[in-house]
Amino acid sequence: MERELIEGVEDFGAISDINVTPFIDIMLVLLIIFMVTAPLMLGGVHVNLPKSGGDPMPRPENPAIVSLDAQNRIFLDKEELPTVGRHERFQQLARESSTGEVFVRGDGEVKYGRMMELMAELGQAGFARVTLVTDIRLGPQDVNQASGQTPPAPGPEETVRP
Repeated sequence: MERELIEGVEDFGAISDINVTPFIDIMLVLLIIFMVTAPLMLGGVHVNLPKSGGDPMPRPENPAIVSLDAQNRIFLDKEELPTVGRHERFQQLARESSTGEVFVRGDGEVKYGRMMELMAELGQAGFARVTLVTDIRLGPQDVNQASGQTPPAPGPEETVRP
């Protein structure tokens, strides 16, 4: 069999290999996007957490997160819970919890009494431990009052207080 010369290039036939370089490039870009957006999706609804000092505690693998926003709406992750049926939903969540622990994120504008009502409701539903989530970043007014202490590195960090 004689090989043909086309414009000085010898024809070796069709290349049957798959070029995976573009596929790998796209997968790496998607990985970076998910790594950046994953921490933003973990928090649920947006609440202005009260500020506190201290070191963050380790976060469990699959925490139950209940949020109370400034309008006194209660959320389970990102789902708003209506008043009717909320207690039953909390009981189901407590039964499914392996640790019996729930994390409560409350807006800084929420009245203390309302937060205590939510914590009592969670305790009555069967949670053995209710943990409050706070923002450990110091605010500008706190930095001025902190006599000579350097503030922690900027960035949205949350800590939990048992």
